[in-house]
Amino acid sequence: MLKYLNDTLKKKKDKIHFTLLILTTLLPATLLMPTLILNAWTIIISIIFIIHLYIKKEYKIFDNNFFYLLIFFWISLIINLFFTSDLNNSILRALGFIKFIVFVYALKYVLTFKNFRYEKLIYKIWFTIFCIVTLDLLFQYILGFNTLGFKSPWNLRLGGFLNQELKIGHYYYAFALLAISYFINSAKNNNIIYLLIILFLTISLLIGERSNFIKMLLMIIFFILLLNYKNFLKKIIIFIIGFLIFIMSVSLNEMLKYRYYDTLAQPIFDKGITEYMNETQYGAHYKTAIKIFKNYPYFGVGLKNFRNESLKDIYKDNTLANNLRSSTHPHQLHLEFISETGIFGYVIFLIFIICSLVLSIKNYLTNKNKYQLASILFVIVSILPLIPSGSFFTSYVATIFWINYAIMISYQKK
Repeated sequence: MLKYLNDTLKKKKDKIHFTLLILTTLLPATLLMPTLILNAWTIIISIIFIIHLYIKKEYKIFDNNFFYLLIFFWISLIINLFFTSDLNNSILRALGFIKFIVFVYALKYVLTFKNFRYEKLIYKIWFTIFCIVTLDLLFQYILGFNTLGFKSPWNLRLGGFLNQELKIGHYYYAFALLAISYFINSAKNNNIIYLLIILFLTISLLIGERSNFIKMLLMIIFFILLLNYKNFLKKIIIFIIGFLIFIMSVSLNEMLKYRYYDTLAQPIFDKGITEYMNETQYGAHYKTAIKIFKNYPYFGVGLKNFRNESLKDIYKDNTLANNLRSSTHPHQLHLEFISETGIFGYVIFLIFIICSLVLSIKNYLTNKNKYQLASILFVIVSILPLIPSGSFFTSYVATIFWINYAIMISYQKK
């Protein structure tokens, strides 16, 4: 890296490439900072990229199906503005989506620059940051506070570098497969990778975010199965070891037992999934989102308007958790789209995401790139129904999603 920095500083014409590279390599670190810094960071990347395009006239990067799909999706959000119940809430979210399109192509440009010249450097730094986060979470689990002295506001969850914001689990599963892919590409002994996978899964379990742990578990299972078709026996052994670690961790740790068994598995076994959901806050969000969809079936209530609509008395019912129905979003991606964009926006979102995945999967089957596989699996688990999720449009969740989407399309070959 030092050699590259020295060479680049000597060449004025490479200053933009150098700046974009530095900003990109530090992206995972900015996701651990306040939202203001994260937003500023992504906007700066996008602006520098636009300046570069204007100077170099390199507009060919947009000449592909993914760009047209993104524009198609963005136009649907703008059309939705004409039907929103509160334009003031929706307009910035809809018009501002353009920043993520530019951001995606800025990352694509950096990754693919001169035939992936700096790919290894980027993933090496990302891997290092991810390992620091892993050790910090382990430190917090053992001592009760992290390396910066942060304590979690809830002893059943870990916050790590995010301090009081209990969302590190989403960050962790978003970069886990990319870290594993880098290690596989770099390590001389790939047998160690299975120990690394078990470590990452264990940390995800200890974080205490159940839905994100389930997503990470599904991602890693499919990643191991799809990576290659050899060593089938070894994979089975790894799955068995991982399952035993999970059972032992939950059984021997009272906090984990409470999170994963007492308040999740046992109530579902005793009451069934429907009755269980009726008694939870997530269930209240889900039911309210469905009711909103029924009242506004074609275009929904508009982006960012679930928070206001869910407060209305017409959504009251006699279920135990109904008083918890109001929130900034329904905590489920599909329900967020049907309640806020209706059938119109939801169908266009499905077209956009399915076409993107089909093109990427076809390319992966031809080229077998591990980073592309990791990002494909992340996108797939991010859109799984039923499992709770963050809002698709908030800065933190959106930035993580579009980083992976950018990686997914960067390895596309005609």
